[in-house]
Amino acid sequence: MERWLPPVELSRQEQALMKRLTRVRALFGFLRQHRHELFDETFQEQLEGMYRTTGAGEAPHPPALMCMVTLLQGYVGASDAEAVELSVVDLRWQMVLGCLGAATPPFSQGALQAFRERMVAHEMDRMLLERTVALVRSGAITEGERRAVSKALRVAIDSRPLAGAGRVEDTINLLGHAARSIVRVVSKITERPPEEICRKAGIPLLLAPSIKAGLDLDWSDPKQKAAAIQILERQVSSLQQWVDRHMDVVVEQPLRTYLEAVTQVRDQDLETADDGTVRIRQGVAPDRRVSIEDAEMRHGRKSRSKRFDGYKEHIARDLDLPVIVACAVTPANRPEEEGAAPIAEDVQHQRLRLVELHIDRAYVHSSVVDDVIRAGGQVFSKPWGQRARSPELFSKRDFKINLRAKTITCPAGQIEVFEPGDTVEFDPEECGACPLRAKCTQAASGRGRTVSIAEDEALQGKFRKLQQTGPGRAVLRQRTAVEHALAHIAARKGHSARYIGARRNLFDLRRAATIQNLEAAQRLIQEAA
Repeated sequence: MERWLPPVELSRQEQALMKRLTRVRALFGFLRQHRHELFDETFQEQLEGMYRTTGAGEAPHPPALMCMVTLLQGYVGASDAEAVELSVVDLRWQMVLGCLGAATPPFSQGALQAFRERMVAHEMDRMLLERTVALVRSGAITEGERRAVSKALRVAIDSRPLAGAGRVEDTINLLGHAARSIVRVVSKITERPPEEICRKAGIPLLLAPSIKAGLDLDWSDPKQKAAAIQILERQVSSLQQWVDRHMDVVVEQPLRTYLEAVTQVRDQDLETADDGTVRIRQGVAPDRRVSIEDAEMRHGRKSRSKRFDGYKEHIARDLDLPVIVACAVTPANRPEEEGAAPIAEDVQHQRLRLVELHIDRAYVHSSVVDDVIRAGGQVFSKPWGQRARSPELFSKRDFKINLRAKTITCPAGQIEVFEPGDTVEFDPEECGACPLRAKCTQAASGRGRTVSIAEDEALQGKFRKLQQTGPGRAVLRQRTAVEHALAHIAARKGHSARYIGARRNLFDLRRAATIQNLEAAQRLIQEAA
């Protein structure tokens, strides 16, 4: 396999180009000067390990060259086709790729896509990110003691919403989209026109421009809308049965994917009534699929009022150095805390040790928090609020909580015992006769005031003490570093997913983080010069 061995020394033409790359797109110059460090012999061997050495087929392009192309592509936000063209018409690309003056592209669009899939399959995007982390950390010196940074890591973790690339559809269009995809694949396999397959399979609705146009109903009429579900479900079932009878030998990907999608949508969105008819299910199914193209996209909320469809991107940012150490992507409907575990695994893979964790309170229930505390580390977060339901009422802060004795005392002196995670209800009789009742609760007669005790009440108490002092608030404000890093990621990638599926979007996030780390390394080198 051919290895990428571009020259280290700058040619006269490259020296002239480098003078132009001081302010605008300066990373091109940095990559040209440091490509031999980023793609050293060890990393090139790892990249070459993604390929089988059977000797069959055409020799692949040098893996390190293709990896550099993916970085340049992410840096300028180019499509695969545009990346091919830029390698010929843009001198900056040619300089970094070591092909100045080339009249033909050094790679093809298909080769770039295949290399990206290979990187994803072999976790090379994680390895690439880790190399940039090591590049920044190896060149960093602490200002005070002038010694290399330690393996102890202080990080902040945060997330942002990412709109999915798949089209979000209602139940009728989900079923119609999956059915139309089945017909398209069958048509390709059997080399028959789609119209013929629709007629033979008993799904004439697909002959119309759209499912709803084919149904041609008054959608404001509940009876007609219910009838539409019956018609569509019956015809989709007919298509499935036809495929089972005629395609049982060749039901492979991607046909199986769409057949499974039909089953999934039917199970999550439809139910059988008492009279045997099929209708839309009441309520929203847990983990509901919202797109046919992207099976992993989900409905999610960033806040009560802000809803989005897609994924959540999580990053961990070193608080001592300007570097993103790890990333994760989760479906939008999953709680933030689930993004912390894969980040902790990636940190451990780099043989780094979490000693401080600065997080949003949505991550507080992650197992990573317990692991850091058990290892003697510290966790910092804003506490959950203690506001009362009404401004006139006592809030939780007006109650004295003794965590050691596991007792809670109300403003009137009534004491109750509790266990972490309990909701304490004070004695209704004492509450009923209490002169402070009007300031304490609006509960109905015969009910006492209730106070919820969190399972991590002790940790929340620590967070509240930090929030009440100036130095404590300064510690909590350190988390803004990860918010700024996320803002840079958003500016680079945009707010919509580039790829289908969580894993490919994790690749895109890691690539963006890698580029951000390289820019940070460039700044550190310039400051040290």
